Amino acid sequence: MAVENTAKNLAAAKTATKKPKLLELDIVRGIAILAVLVIHGTSEATVEIPIGSISQAFYLGLNKLGNFAVPLFILMSGLVLFYRYIDDWSGKQAVNFYLKRVKQILFPYLLWSLFYYVYNQWMYDRENLHWDWQEFLDMLPWADASYHLYFMVIIVQFYLVFPLLIWICRAWKGFRNGLFVFGIAVQVAAYSYERWVEPFDHSASLCVTYFSLFTLGGFIGMHYDACIAFIQKHIAWILPVTVLLGASFMSLFLLEQSQGIIFVNLWYAVIFNLYPMFAALSFIWLGRKLLKHAAKLAQALISLGAASFGIYLMHPALLSYWRQNVPHDTGSMMDYHLYTMGAFLVSLFLPWLLVSLYGMIVRKLKPPRRTIQPQRGTA
Repeated sequence: MAVENTAKNLAAAKTATKKPKLLELDIVRGIAILAVLVIHGTSEATVEIPIGSISQAFYLGLNKLGNFAVPLFILMSGLVLFYRYIDDWSGKQAVNFYLKRVKQILFPYLLWSLFYYVYNQWMYDRENLHWDWQEFLDMLPWADASYHLYFMVIIVQFYLVFPLLIWICRAWKGFRNGLFVFGIAVQVAAYSYERWVEPFDHSASLCVTYFSLFTLGGFIGMHYDACIAFIQKHIAWILPVTVLLGASFMSLFLLEQSQGIIFVNLWYAVIFNLYPMFAALSFIWLGRKLLKHAAKLAQALISLGAASFGIYLMHPALLSYWRQNVPHDTGSMMDYHLYTMGAFLVSLFLPWLLVSLYGMIVRKLKPPRRTIQPQRGTA
């Protein structure tokens, strides 16, 4: 009886600390990975088409509209981490946290860096295909094996500082409530130093460049219900501000190209950060609406969001192969549009399919979870 009661108490305690999965966040991830594919899928079109043409301006605008993607993923990472651990953190959890991150982030980063180190040689310079350990190791600190892997370097940095942040948030309520302000202060200090003292090397791959985004995500995660209430109450102005910020960010580049107007760097920095912040609020609201009123679309985006990490890792390889092997210099603008759309669709659906198949295989091969029966007859 004592053992049975203990088992029940442990199960109750576990249930008390376990929080519900936020399906709307998978929808946000699905939207964000679509934006990543838009950025990379239109990157060539912004420079290959005659500069200043309507088609080139269209692709440039589309490319810049998608620039909320990586900052939004960073914000979502902060949200999920603080949501998960704010009420359930300890020294043991810290150890488990790092063990999981080594398995889920560090190993994939090493494996895919290795893959792209070889693949890019095979794709662009087969005659000189080689393996050099020192060359490969030199690529790892700043993700030089492929242009998209810098995101993982940023996330690893945030994983390193997260335990300190969560411990302070748990110990000091004032810091918890002011986490976003602290993040702004760190980022402003980093920007000021870089702007007026000395530029950072690899600033686009440093976590301080995105600190306010990560801490805003953390603040939302720790006060999720209150933030949802705020979004629902103020969505009438949050949505228009999101659209305005996106249009403003896009316009900075279009005006620079068409009119030669060079804006102060501060404008780019401010809008680059505000745009994904408001996009996060808008997409969280949209995700919750889709779950209630458009179940099929919501499920498709949830599936896409669940596969987003695999799509992120794989899609540059497919884009490179497409661009190297599919002709597009026919002189027809319509052919070029079809070529660009084809690249986008291939980089979306093929990785999505492969990740989904991999998930199905893993689930079928995974042994069923054994249920431990409570011992009886024990006093």
